[in-house]
Amino acid sequence: MNRILMACLLAAAVAVSGSPPAAAARTPGGSIAWQPCAGQPEAECGVVEVPLNWDAPSGPKITLSVVRRKATDPAARVGTLFYNPGGPGGQTAMIVRDYPSFAFSNELRRRFDVVGVDPRGVGGSGAVRCGLPVHDPGVRQFPRTPAEYRTMVAHNAALGRSCLDATGPLLRHIDTVSVARDLDAVRAALGEEKVSYLGKSYGTMLGAEYARLFPGRVRTMALDGAVDRALSPDRLVTDATVAVEDSFEQFAAWCDRTDQCPLRGRDVGQVWDALVGRAERDPIPINGSRPLTAEELRYVAYVFLTQLPEYGVGLATAIVQAEQGDAALFGTMRGQALDDPASTAAYRSILCLDIAPGLDDFGDLRRRHQQVRALAPHLRGTSEFWDMTTGCVGWPIPAANTPRPGKIHGVPPVLVVGNTHDAATPLRWARSLSARIEGSGLLVNDGLGHTAYLRSTCATEQMDRYLATGRLPAAETTCRAADAPSTGRPGGSAPNTQVPTAR
Repeated sequence: MNRILMACLLAAAVAVSGSPPAAAARTPGGSIAWQPCAGQPEAECGVVEVPLNWDAPSGPKITLSVVRRKATDPAARVGTLFYNPGGPGGQTAMIVRDYPSFAFSNELRRRFDVVGVDPRGVGGSGAVRCGLPVHDPGVRQFPRTPAEYRTMVAHNAALGRSCLDATGPLLRHIDTVSVARDLDAVRAALGEEKVSYLGKSYGTMLGAEYARLFPGRVRTMALDGAVDRALSPDRLVTDATVAVEDSFEQFAAWCDRTDQCPLRGRDVGQVWDALVGRAERDPIPINGSRPLTAEELRYVAYVFLTQLPEYGVGLATAIVQAEQGDAALFGTMRGQALDDPASTAAYRSILCLDIAPGLDDFGDLRRRHQQVRALAPHLRGTSEFWDMTTGCVGWPIPAANTPRPGKIHGVPPVLVVGNTHDAATPLRWARSLSARIEGSGLLVNDGLGHTAYLRSTCATEQMDRYLATGRLPAAETTCRAADAPSTGRPGGSAPNTQVPTAR
């Protein structure tokens, strides 16, 4: 979730992404010995030591990479803001250090000390490493036969063992509950009684766990692009399937009404279905790289859909290129979304500890496949939640956390945010998570794409105001587009200009 943003930032920071932001010293008593970050003196780098296993706090320790940028207007400072950009696998410390303008508004940077902590298993906090690639184009994620299912399970098991061999004991302790406990250790090291939090996509899972475990430590919390981990695997997969298909239909409708789309005047669904059928018979060539399989084609199209409206022209162009015999643009996206070893290793290893597949055998998978295929005739069930559940069948370390459907009590009002057409995290998840957090509020952003912060002017202003003041927007506030169509225009470079309404 939110993987393509992570991949783009990692690609831009390739020279530094494999190492901690700074070689910071430890100080006694759990405080942080801050140092100016190398190359970014406005940012401060440090480390915090925490137990490898929170159930054995006196045992072996690991260190977390932490970066802080102090409020640019100290007189207006209201506190410390923790941030998680999603993934899982997003190098939060690196983003706070090197790319603050991509992650935060000027208003948040003015009012808060912004703190980024690389979650355990990510970036400078002991990055997960695997001896095998997570993605193997020869292994089907939608197996058609029992033999193909067994091949998938065997690949997952071998991959997990290779990650365990390369990473060591840490791989058993990178679940989201452990990361939430780490955040509270950083809070204590900062000397803060309470902290604010902004989490996007997977970061909403982390934020919800922190609120459940430490409700009295939360000042304000905004959860953008919400995932409700209390839902069953079947529900997560089917909801995600519907959301991806809906986003494709939104894209096709945009193509039908605007000259910006290279597919204007054609039946986009038919064009797409023909391209997928062709790839199933013979992978589509990519000049200078291996061909693109049908499963890869559908997955990278899903990644484009998570970045609508900005990537609308790009998706249409990629389809036209692939029709003409060179899927180069899809291949570039494949490299970022499926082939990056750092982000995919952390992503798979963390989520396999958090979300059980809910599949016992090929019969279970076939029934699930039949269900999602009926719901999604164009994308055929492709989603991150299909990928993560099938990718965790056979994983050698069992899921550490079972879903907790109960209420989250005792936390100050939390703001949950969802887009009406989010391909990765459906609006109904934001509604269900908001219903589980006692006293929370829901902000609906009428728009395309994954997450709303810094992509919708209205939603950004609403979240900034809430995080600074603690006052929720009026009940059922919706950020509606100021001009038609309300879902935005794929291919545009500016964030949606929207106005809030309350119902």
